[in-house]
Amino acid sequence: MPNPNLNVSLLKPEEAEQYMRIRHQVFRSTVNKVLYSRGEPSQKTLDRVTEEIRDGVVNKGILYLKCIDKSTGEMTAGARWRCVKPKEEGAKERTWEEVEAGFQLPEPYDESDLEIFEGLHNLFTTNKREILGTRPHYVLDTLVTLPDHERRGAGSMLVRWGCERADEAGVEAYLEASIMGAPMYARHGFEAVKEVDLDLSKFGDKEKMSFILMLRPAKRERTP
Repeated sequence: MPNPNLNVSLLKPEEAEQYMRIRHQVFRSTVNKVLYSRGEPSQKTLDRVTEEIRDGVVNKGILYLKCIDKSTGEMTAGARWRCVKPKEEGAKERTWEEVEAGFQLPEPYDESDLEIFEGLHNLFTTNKREILGTRPHYVLDTLVTLPDHERRGAGSMLVRWGCERADEAGVEAYLEASIMGAPMYARHGFEAVKEVDLDLSKFGDKEKMSFILMLRPAKRERTP
């Protein structure tokens, strides 16, 4: 059951910086190592990320979500969902041109190592191309919860929000999970498709980052 003390809703443009700071704190020891592999991001970079979030909310139709603790009014978690669908009204699938347009490499940050940045981008896009093809779907790009607010149900509420919309549209949902996060996604109907690694040893780092690619079948495809 959803936690009655928490509320999930769409992020407002003026809340972009709050969302950015939660994402930055949660990803500091994981994804940030890839995005900002040359060092801690400057205020200029953080401002750029904030503006990217705001632009996504206002102009790009990206579904940024926030989870608010009703007792304090604090934003404790957030998520980024996207609805990936054909541009042509009534079309059942995207064109390959539309697919490839969505895979363009974003501009690296000042603190990015281009080879590492491209390595993660190419790892994810290659597998999305293979797994999803031209089919419409919802994708969960980001899910973050402040450490002090974990295990209160915020993550599940944010995942459920997108899954319900995917079900309404009759399409699949997709995500790239950490090893630790995969069991929670499995409880929401996501199935492991493939495990992939980003080997950081070639970039002078001793560790590798592992991800489980997970797909949640469209509602009409699932067994009741």
